[in-house]
Amino acid sequence: MITVSTHRPRNLDWPRAAAILYGDWGTSKAYVIGLAFAVAGYSSFWLIAAMCLLTALVGINYITICKHYPDGGGVYASVRHRSEIISIVGAFLLVADYIVTAAISALSAFQYLGVPHPEKFAAIAIFAIGALNFLGPRHTGGLAFLISLPTLLIVILLAAFSLPHLSEAFHNIQPLSSDVGTNWRAFVGIVLALSGVEAIANSTGVMKLNPGSSLSKPSVSKTSTPAIIAVMIEVCLFTALLGLAMHALGGLQINKDDVDAPGHPGVRDYMLRYMGEVFVGNALGATM
Repeated sequence: MITVSTHRPRNLDWPRAAAILYGDWGTSKAYVIGLAFAVAGYSSFWLIAAMCLLTALVGINYITICKHYPDGGGVYASVRHRSEIISIVGAFLLVADYIVTAAISALSAFQYLGVPHPEKFAAIAIFAIGALNFLGPRHTGGLAFLISLPTLLIVILLAAFSLPHLSEAFHNIQPLSSDVGTNWRAFVGIVLALSGVEAIANSTGVMKLNPGSSLSKPSVSKTSTPAIIAVMIEVCLFTALLGLAMHALGGLQINKDDVDAPGHPGVRDYMLRYMGEVFVGNALGATM
């Protein structure tokens, strides 16, 4: 009797793993900052700061999860031996999160670009991304790495142009509401918008093995840990910094569930783009 066993190739290194994680976890700041202002106005920085602390804690927990569950599965794999029902529910919630995140991210991207019928371009993009996954995580991770580098550069440049406005931002910060329930609802609203760290735990099954480990006793901590730490630092640092700098924008008004800026209605989902227009535009105008 011949026994045949197959294994997924473990060829995903930490830069590619970080790029895949960044594509989900790191890009959430593009809309969570504006969402925070929509629920808390000029006191939103306190919620953003608390969210960044919670995000760091979750990231640290995922370092442990990836260390102990190197075959993938993440949180729902970690509770499988305790309760299969909880594990199944967690898996379904994760699949739902992936579907919703892909749809929202693709649609938001083309809305940012201002193309006509962005929903059609988003559908095509999702189909193309799905087709690329047939190449395997190493190749898609390489593509994600090439995309993440200019994205990170843009974030760094926007942060640099925001630095001169931080003193005004500190001046404009207002205290939170005295109603604990109001603050809690606002905090929950922005935390739900900042998801994506779970993507790394589902990639451990294709990560490169640690030196000295084997397929029978895998360990991928030397790949997963630096990937999580690198993206976690970027997410927490720049979300907090840009969330603070947003308070330097004058004249922002909450309009139902959206945010209006002077001459720019509905900037909640485009807050980073509006910040770029104001901060970069003012800096370039001052030099001309």
